[in-house]
Amino acid sequence: MGTDADWDKWGEIDPYFGVLSSDEYRSDNLNEEARAAFFRSGAEHIDHTLATVREHLDADYRPTASLDFGCGVGRLVMPLAGLSKTVVGVDVSDHMLAESAANCRKNKIENVSFVKSDDGLTKLAGKFDLIHSCLVLQHIPTNRGMQLLRGLLQHLEPGGVVAIQFYYRCDAPKLIRALVNLRYKLTIFNAIRNLLRGRPLREPAMQLHIYDIEAVITLLKAAGVRSIYLRPFSTPDFQSVALYAQKSR
Repeated sequence: MGTDADWDKWGEIDPYFGVLSSDEYRSDNLNEEARAAFFRSGAEHIDHTLATVREHLDADYRPTASLDFGCGVGRLVMPLAGLSKTVVGVDVSDHMLAESAANCRKNKIENVSFVKSDDGLTKLAGKFDLIHSCLVLQHIPTNRGMQLLRGLLQHLEPGGVVAIQFYYRCDAPKLIRALVNLRYKLTIFNAIRNLLRGRPLREPAMQLHIYDIEAVITLLKAAGVRSIYLRPFSTPDFQSVALYAQKSR
């Protein structure tokens, strides 16, 4: 399967684990306590994101029209809905979008709409003063991800903020990385890995890809972004960065 089909499958079989890959969020383990922790982590992330923007880019920043790219089950859409006049959640998975909409209804959130993603973002309309994405781009092959980022930036208002996270380096040995890439291309290798780890045989891979920071910055500057703040951090086998940027007014 390609990454789009993989993520729709995750949305069908294990949507919360597909967003945050911790066993407590597996469908078989997802009790009310785990759900509460899951959504609490989203609220904390959004609070931290806006605090970082205000500290390093714009002390008076307040989003009014927000977009969350790769919204999954609504972990970040819902806290954004309490801070913005309108929110749009974008995702490639119909199953994820349905779960996100259900979570919004359950919490009586009415200022959120949802858009099915494609490579050209053909269903996305309007302008936004916050474009956000976390734990998403790393799962999209780099060429496609850069195309999507270019398309998203066309919807950024003057003075608007981009807050995105992505991997920029893989620290795993080259042989291991080569074997992982083989697993992405040949499903038999993914099935063998699942078997060895005691996972469902047909559980899809979560592809991981890296982006060139300078290429991303070049793309942002071409879209009129001038102020940029980077916060690098480490994850197992990968170096990641949270990038915050504001478009000129």
